[in-house]
Amino acid sequence: MLQYQAVEPATLELLKELMSKSYLDRFSLVGGTALALHLGHRISVDIDLFTLDDFNSDELLTDLSTDFNTIKPLVKTKNSLLLELDGIRTDLIKFNYPFQKIIIKDDIRLLSLEDIAPMKLDAITGRGKKKDFFDLFYLLQNFTLPELLDLYQQKYHHSTLFHVIKSLTWFEDAEIDTEPLVIDKSVTWKIVKSKIAKTVNVL
Repeated sequence: MLQYQAVEPATLELLKELMSKSYLDRFSLVGGTALALHLGHRISVDIDLFTLDDFNSDELLTDLSTDFNTIKPLVKTKNSLLLELDGIRTDLIKFNYPFQKIIIKDDIRLLSLEDIAPMKLDAITGRGKKKDFFDLFYLLQNFTLPELLDLYQQKYHHSTLFHVIKSLTWFEDAEIDTEPLVIDKSVTWKIVKSKIAKTVNVL
């Protein structure tokens, strides 16, 4: 059962409309909104759609422009289209690593937690935002840290774990970020940092 209360109504409406388009049938939902639909832990507003196939960004933009009145292209490159649809940030990107499983619920295609979790670790390794650490906090209620690291290595075969593990407790860059809208108001930034740090320390 998807946790619809964790997604802004306008985002959910747009997502369902996008999922109904035949020219997007190779794309699946990933990122924070996919994780929020799985876990129901925080409010998410953006839409990230990934595919494993090459696509023509110009043709895709033309298709979207036909179906949506309010469209603002932000970045358009080969196999990547970043834009705002009806005021909602929407990214369509070719992903270069295999998916473990695509789940279809209520006509929404989204990746499994086993796919999303290593992507979240990769985001933290790149430049972790506060929302990424909150997501990790909740992922640690579903997986052990060794399990998450194993999933990371399964997806990103070339990667070593030293930098990943070090990044998990590098909170400095995230300190200035706005806190995400967490459903459980008792979960604070201080609690998130403490939980993650303790988990990393016992590795």
